[in-house]
Amino acid sequence: MNRNVCKNTILNTAGIAIFVVLFYTACDDNGVKVVTPEVRTFTDKRDGKTYKEVTIGEQRWMAENLRYEADGSVCYDYGYGSWDPAQSCDADGRLYDWNTAMNGELSSNSVPSGVEGVCPVGWHIPSDAEWAILIDYVGINAGTKLKARSWHDKTESGDSPDGTDKYKFSALPGGAGSYHDGKTSFIHRGDNGYWWSSTENHNNEAWVRQIMGGGLNAGGAEVNKGYMDKHAYFLSVRCVHD
Repeated sequence: MNRNVCKNTILNTAGIAIFVVLFYTACDDNGVKVVTPEVRTFTDKRDGKTYKEVTIGEQRWMAENLRYEADGSVCYDYGYGSWDPAQSCDADGRLYDWNTAMNGELSSNSVPSGVEGVCPVGWHIPSDAEWAILIDYVGINAGTKLKARSWHDKTESGDSPDGTDKYKFSALPGGAGSYHDGKTSFIHRGDNGYWWSSTENHNNEAWVRQIMGGGLNAGGAEVNKGYMDKHAYFLSVRCVHD
């Protein structure tokens, strides 16, 4: 639905009070009418884990990070004696280096990518082009709309959520692992979320998507595109249905 249709729907309603309510519940800030997606579930037959899924535009996305325990994947570890890293995996999913996420398959920027990788059967690692489709569909302030409402900015004096979770994508700040000099360290859980794509760049790195903590004035409103060394980082994985 285009911007004008959405505005006409609002303006034809009676009363200013109704206008205000309908504007914030029926339209996003691109002027496009939004129907809150229905959240469904499916089960990964490999390990019996159940995942939420949502349809956003023409794509079906997992609505939580992958938790499949593939060889080479890790759980975020604070290094505290009392902290069980499995808690991180249960809450935010596992972290994968790119080769593990791809399960040995070649780079792809196709739509769909055709790279099953570490995803369940019937699902695949999204290409950079598929990430772009999602973000273009969600529109302005995509980071805010894709964040879970449980994602809170720790620097804020109040306790308001960073995100609206308008599309039920429920992105969480799962952080990342960093492998250097034979050691793995962990960064940014609770602050930032990072997700692999199936697409390499010309420097043999992989394109990733990042959502930062904070609201409109703290850099957290958008979904950032960048690249990371395929062998040096462990990131989250979201799968898309074939």
